[in-house]
Amino acid sequence: MKKYSHAWLAFMAIKRLEIIASAENESVVKGINEETIKNAKTLVKWFKDYRDFVIEGAWYPDDVFKDMSTSHIVKFEPDGNGGYDSFRNMPSTHSIAALMKKKSPLYKQKYNIVKGNCADRCESIAHSIVDNFKMLHKEERGCPITTTGNHIAMRFFILSHYVADCHMPLHCDNRPFSDEKGIHGAIEKKWEDQVKKSYKIDTDNNRFFYNPEGYPLPLKPTPLMQAVEDEVDTRHYIHTWGTGNSSTWDYMSGVSQYSYLFSNYLIPRTFSNTQGMDEFMEQTEWGQHFDDYNKMIFSDAIDSIARIWLHVWMKYTGWLK
Repeated sequence: MKKYSHAWLAFMAIKRLEIIASAENESVVKGINEETIKNAKTLVKWFKDYRDFVIEGAWYPDDVFKDMSTSHIVKFEPDGNGGYDSFRNMPSTHSIAALMKKKSPLYKQKYNIVKGNCADRCESIAHSIVDNFKMLHKEERGCPITTTGNHIAMRFFILSHYVADCHMPLHCDNRPFSDEKGIHGAIEKKWEDQVKKSYKIDTDNNRFFYNPEGYPLPLKPTPLMQAVEDEVDTRHYIHTWGTGNSSTWDYMSGVSQYSYLFSNYLIPRTFSNTQGMDEFMEQTEWGQHFDDYNKMIFSDAIDSIARIWLHVWMKYTGWLK
């Protein structure tokens, strides 16, 4: 994904947390305990103190770390003699996993993991955020070894980048679709164009202009952007990781598995990376229902970012107690 797409997803995750924190929509928060809602509220309040100067963390992994060939991906390959055939359980609201359990011919079929460590990267950043919170609490203000709130907020945005990338189906498919000039780059450009059309961007300062609630200021959102915002407002929130999962690593490993299945469902194995975007739009399941599937990708990514952030925050607040 590209620059402002990543930043927008991070802001939508904060908005998602604020919807949960308000507890006004029973269909969103049904079954969530009061402690989780309380923590969502305090996390949103904390985020709003560190907004303007951390947004670039959402694109730091691309612009500065440049670990795209390892930590932004987990590449899978179907293989009848492969070493794996299990798929993790996900929360029932994870729309891609729910669809792939019903529709993917590769579900429960053998595969190999070829390369990539996105789940490891997400787990390590999640731990580092908790550790930095502990240091900030433990040391006196001005201590030279102590981090800052701005730094921690930036790390949250950095984490959101890796989480979002793992929801992009082509980041988990070992077929050669990763060329920036191929369909991978063309899809992500279409996404970025929609964000830029839908929200007012302060390009001079590399950030969004904001509405009174503190979120990207809408111009006239495209149907896709509006559909995703509606999903942010109304999707039921499940705080647990999914049966059998107990960590960011477990959860993101599941995300990568279903992204792999999704890519193979959306793009037939016969489709070549040498074919252009016009052929992609005409010949593939994804192209023929482009915004429907994009809504699933974005909405699941936002929900995952919010879930992981809230788990990280609650791990820290639990330590405080």
